[in-house]
Amino acid sequence: MRKQGAWLALVPLLLPCASAQDIGRFELHFDAEIFEQASGFQGEVFVAFGTDREPRQAMHGWFNAPPVMRFDLAAVERGSVVEVSLADAVAFFPPELSDSEATSWKVQAVARTSRTGRSAGLAEGDVYSQPAEITYLPGSDGSVSLHLDQIAHERPFKETERVRLFEFVSPSLSRFHGFDYPMQAGVLLPMEYDPQKTYPVVYSVTGFGGDHKGIGRWERMIPEGSALEQCIIVVPDANNRYGHSVFCDSRSIGPWGQALVHELIPALEKEFHGAGAEQRYVTGVSSGGWSSLWLQVAYPEEFAGCWSHVPDPIDFHDFQQINLYEPLPDGSPRNMFVDEAGEERALARVNGEVTLTYEDFVRREVVLNPGGQIRSFEGTFSPKAADGTPARVFDVETGEIDHEAVEAWRDYDISHTLLTRWDELKPRLAGKIRVYAGEVDTYYLEGAVERFQGLAREAGMLEDMTIEVVPGMAHSLHGDGFRDMVKVIGERMSASVGD
Repeated sequence: MRKQGAWLALVPLLLPCASAQDIGRFELHFDAEIFEQASGFQGEVFVAFGTDREPRQAMHGWFNAPPVMRFDLAAVERGSVVEVSLADAVAFFPPELSDSEATSWKVQAVARTSRTGRSAGLAEGDVYSQPAEITYLPGSDGSVSLHLDQIAHERPFKETERVRLFEFVSPSLSRFHGFDYPMQAGVLLPMEYDPQKTYPVVYSVTGFGGDHKGIGRWERMIPEGSALEQCIIVVPDANNRYGHSVFCDSRSIGPWGQALVHELIPALEKEFHGAGAEQRYVTGVSSGGWSSLWLQVAYPEEFAGCWSHVPDPIDFHDFQQINLYEPLPDGSPRNMFVDEAGEERALARVNGEVTLTYEDFVRREVVLNPGGQIRSFEGTFSPKAADGTPARVFDVETGEIDHEAVEAWRDYDISHTLLTRWDELKPRLAGKIRVYAGEVDTYYLEGAVERFQGLAREAGMLEDMTIEVVPGMAHSLHGDGFRDMVKVIGERMSASVGD
């Protein structure tokens, strides 16, 4: 794999372009029927490039993703045409796009209209154009017409006898946002489900980019004859405009923890007959790994156990190798883009080879604005800034960290919470926590778990929880941890029948 910035390497893969001239400008046609409001359109429009698939899909890729531009438009009348070029973009990636030579691409325009969707052009109700094949040359007078006349629809949820869709309007999120805020969850019912019985419930939170449709994989994951066949499995959708909610109560994106634990869960378990908190469990991978651990710690009586796999940083002293709390020894701020030696910070690796750098990742994410992974952390952990958006904890141009701003994140530092409140939490959490990190995590997430593991060992806490760094494992679900969950749930089911 290559770094994101190596986009020119894609060119040899392209078929000959159908365009007769070099294109440097884009005519955006706002369809009068699609944009029904008399006031027309106001908001973000993207011009996305691609090669072998629709650009609106390619623009959200993390690795070796092609170019994209963002334009902020105001008061565009329905049925009108707006011409834009790279010079009009408020942000674009890669930075060298302005100096590139003529290159063949598929190109597509996307208008963001969804109030809740994370991925522009893929969220329900967003508007996009059909792709056009062009030869792009910045500064050329040539133009291409892109007609914004297609409405995006999310992939439908497929229900079966056992797989169900649960939809719910959250009162607390609706109050926070000022409109009816929907939540969804995929539900897998037990084998030979009997609505007259009650069942243990396992909540599985997906990683970044996943959603409630991930419930379909669970039907294939469950070992035949295991206790999980007699459980209700639930995959709640954690997505929002800023990324992954991680189901914490956020000062910027709303009370997602309350919405899940005190609103959705009671309603869902009433409908499908969950057995209650004593047989309610939570698990997840990556951002879902963080979520599952957070939910167990923040709501200790509401869950009977958690299995957290390769979680996002649980200790902000090691935020993907960055100490967010403390400046450098000379008092100067640390930097998200470069390390103490001035070298580029790696964000992802495969087999020891760097595949993403922090700076490239953030600069592209700024263009896609705002639903990317790093901005998602600020969306969940930061208070609102003066402009109403989540406060930034680093300068996106220089990478310089605002250590004072990071202090607002301490409430969400799981390691800090457990280490400072263990005497209070131990009676409610002992035996419930299991965390599995990969020794060579793809996104350098193991350091935070290792730090907590060492401090928890010194404090004598490890006899009451499992914190494991798995040798040789990258960013994945830990098989032995999954089997432990199956075993523990089965033993508790047997014990409850005996009672």
